[in-house]
Amino acid sequence: KPFPYYSASYAEARFNLEDHRSRSYSFNGPRDNPEMKRKKRVASYNKYAVEGKFISSFRSKFRWIKAKFAD
Repeated sequence: KPFPYYSASYAEARFNLEDHRSRSYSFNGPRDNPEMKRKKRVASYNKYAVEGKFISSFRSKFRWIKAKFAD
């Protein structure tokens, strides 16, 4: 069989294998797993909560310093 035939079939087989893997699983498990989606969503909520606490703490400290030196 000619050489291009082999290279084309190898490329198709490799593409099909990668396509099958990426469709069924992601790095952290199945994509359609509702428990994994919930955990990621809750983690993002917690991240935003911590960010908000940090920003509010920073603002209150800045106000305190500003008031201390404004006198």
